[in-house]
Amino acid sequence: MRIVLLTLMVLLIQPIPSFAACTQTDVCEMIKKMDHFSILNACPDAGPMMKECRKVNESVLETLAEAAFVDNGDGTVTDTVNKLRWIKKGVLKKLALKDAKAFAEAETFAGSSDWRLPTLSELKTLIYSERIINASGKKAWINPIFDDGLGHYYWTTTTCDQLSVIEDRYQKKVCQQGEGAAWLVHFNINAVFWFQTSEERPHSWLVQNVE
Repeated sequence: MRIVLLTLMVLLIQPIPSFAACTQTDVCEMIKKMDHFSILNACPDAGPMMKECRKVNESVLETLAEAAFVDNGDGTVTDTVNKLRWIKKGVLKKLALKDAKAFAEAETFAGSSDWRLPTLSELKTLIYSERIINASGKKAWINPIFDDGLGHYYWTTTTCDQLSVIEDRYQKKVCQQGEGAAWLVHFNINAVFWFQTSEERPHSWLVQNVE
C-alpha cells in the first residue's frame, strides 16, 4: 500500500508535459517548419488543430482580358486592353519580395517613376501560347514582344493569404504559408509556383497603370 501511495505522489508532482500548452497558433506556426510526426510528438493532441491550419483560401484567380501589346519604342510596352505599361525587359536582380517592391517604387524609367511589381493576374498576361523566340533572340513562354532571354521567374505581389490554390498546366499548387509566401511566374517552363517572400532568388518585372 505504501508503495502504491508513493507511486501516485511521484506521478502527481511530475511537471505537466509541454504539449499541454500547445495552442492553435503554436501548431500553425510549427506546421510551417516541422513535419506532422514531429508536431504530434511534441503535441499529441494536435491532430484536429493541424487540420484547421491546413485550411486554405480557395479564392479563384482573377483572369484579365487577353492583352493587346504595343511597343512604345522607348523600352516599354503598353497593354492597351488592360491599361498597363510594362518595362520591355525583366530586371535580372535577385531580391527578397520586400526589397523587390522597394526597388520598383524607386525606379525611374522612360520618364516615369510610378513603377511597381505586378499581381499574378497581371504577370500571367505576358505568358504566350507556345515557347517562342522573344525580343532577346532566345526562346521562352513569353509574348515575343518582350525580352526575357531564356526565361526566368519573377515575383508577383499576390501572396498565399490572398490566393492559396492555383492550377497551372502541370498540376494543382497549394500554398499554406499565408503572407510569408508569394506567387511567381516562370517563363522558361510556363509555370506558376510560390516562394517564401524572404527568398533572394526571383527577379522583378516592373509595370504601371496607364489611363
